[in-house]
Amino acid sequence: MNITLILLVIVPLVTAFLIPFVDVFSNRARKILVVFSTVLEFSIGIFVIINNYSSITNNTFFLKYYLGNWIPPIGITLSMDMLSLFFSTLISFSLLFIVIYSIGFIGHHEGKYYVLLFLIWAAMHGIVLTGDIFNLDVFLELMLITSAPLVAFKRNRNGTEAAIKYMFYGTLGGLFVFIGVVLVYFNLGTLNFADIAQNFSSLNLYTKKLISIFFLLGIFIKMGIFPFHFWLSKAHSACPSSISALLSGVIVKVYIYVFIRLFWNVFGYNILQQTGLNKIIFIVALISAMMGHIMALNENDVKRMLAYSTIANVGIIIAVLVINTRLALLAGLLHVISHLLMKVSLFTTTGYILQFTPGHKLQDLKGVAYKNVLIFAGFTIVAGGMIGLPPMIGFASKWYILKAFIENGFHWGTIITIGGSIFAFVYYIRYIVSGFKKLSLGPPERFRLILSVFYRERVVTDIALIFVAAVIVIGIFYKVAFGPLEGAINVIQNPSLYIEGILGV
Repeated sequence: MNITLILLVIVPLVTAFLIPFVDVFSNRARKILVVFSTVLEFSIGIFVIINNYSSITNNTFFLKYYLGNWIPPIGITLSMDMLSLFFSTLISFSLLFIVIYSIGFIGHHEGKYYVLLFLIWAAMHGIVLTGDIFNLDVFLELMLITSAPLVAFKRNRNGTEAAIKYMFYGTLGGLFVFIGVVLVYFNLGTLNFADIAQNFSSLNLYTKKLISIFFLLGIFIKMGIFPFHFWLSKAHSACPSSISALLSGVIVKVYIYVFIRLFWNVFGYNILQQTGLNKIIFIVALISAMMGHIMALNENDVKRMLAYSTIANVGIIIAVLVINTRLALLAGLLHVISHLLMKVSLFTTTGYILQFTPGHKLQDLKGVAYKNVLIFAGFTIVAGGMIGLPPMIGFASKWYILKAFIENGFHWGTIITIGGSIFAFVYYIRYIVSGFKKLSLGPPERFRLILSVFYRERVVTDIALIFVAAVIVIGIFYKVAFGPLEGAINVIQNPSLYIEGILGV
């Protein structure tokens, strides 16, 4: 058994509980604790990779930890295979820089902010590591109740309304997931992923379909797939940009992990085929992609536009994943990396820009590029990646998505992907052109900080530019990611590897 797995959950959890006590004595001590715990959590992930490098490279990597030495299916199991390693690495990499960005960006109620941020970190790692369907639900709800206060972090009317809507839809999604968990337990008498996977086929088709529908509804509501998208744009517009980056860039990807783990490794992809749900998911996902781009095109609030863009891109990811060929899975996972990096980059650069504007509207951004040309150039470059321009990572992932759609004869997927890129060009170029106009705001020296929240402006700009650089560099060397992605795909397409890994058979 490997204790490092439980440390990935315990370290942020303990940090969250220590912050209020340390905060009583010194703000400086709290900042030291935050930085130390962030680096420690990231280092644990790096240690796992280095210590298991040989098994990772030959795709035999699997770690597990039985809490209290209770052997499954009775006890609670934490496990990490190539799929969960992939998502865990994305979480740790993103949170490392989002936390550092937050140190420079957030200027009030810091202690409360970091308590919630580390609880979210613990919940996300709990989700990707748990081998138990009930604890999956527990961690999903922990992530919801800790992220909702961050949506309302600005303590204004918009933030409160957005948080209420976010909490309502998140709770509704959680209710569907919980009903699915109850149905699984009543019909199979087990909560362990591997045990469910071994026995799920013994259920009658109606029961399997009912369980699948409840889980799909719950996941898609939490994910913000159309028509369950109502909460997403308002939440992203109301909260600080560091939290928008977390919601859009990282948390949505955790829900994608849940979708993959449940419907490939636990219930089995064949249940989607037997019930025709794969076709329904494909159609709904493409509609979501199309509607996301249309709503983004009609939006004049930059943060809401970025949120609608997320709806569109998540729809494309889900659509290409359910094709279920090796190429399609590669394209979907590559776009997970791509969208995470680009959306975090867009929200961090936008977060800086919006500190110098009276609002989020298109007209509020006129001339703002001249406040910091490098940051706005970074926004422009990453927007090009979202459109699908080389050499950014967005070009590579969209190229493989198009290949997957074309090779499998899904022409509507091809049309919506290309059409979405054209729409993206139109709605991003509006903000870029507006940013370089000088008419409203005049010379650069007339810009003043409107929201006094920066502690360290240099930290904010540096982290934003690091993500911009990652979008370019990983776009050029994207094939380096193929090794880990192939390992994750191998796990997705061979559920027996996951079952045998947990049960030790």
